[in-house]
Amino acid sequence: MNIKISQSNIDFSNFIGRKVIEILPIGKDLINVILDKGSLNVECSWRLRDKQGLIIGTTERKETDRLSIIKQHLVDTSITEIYHFEPTDDMIIAFNNETYLDLFSDSSIFEQYQLYNGEDIFLIG
Repeated sequence: MNIKISQSNIDFSNFIGRKVIEILPIGKDLINVILDKGSLNVECSWRLRDKQGLIIGTTERKETDRLSIIKQHLVDTSITEIYHFEPTDDMIIAFNNETYLDLFSDSSIFEQYQLYNGEDIFLIG
């Protein structure tokens, strides 16, 4: 089997240190992460994890308050690193509280996410 996924050469340095201001729901399962200078509109499967393991993900029980949990862990944190992988467009965003937001591309037709630098689109995955 020859499956090659590698880290892209995209320069995300402008996003390092940006602070999460708010997280807004998009429908039932998706989120919009509002940064102090920009945003990340997530339209794909995602999970939030730390060094102990999975904290919360897209497909939790109906009664689980995903929005409150992800807000508790990400609001007021800052981005420390962004990893982007080709050819799948998967992304990992690392935060200063040692949590990671993983985005998984789950469609060959639709966009997975949009990352904005201020008002300008930076990357569509």
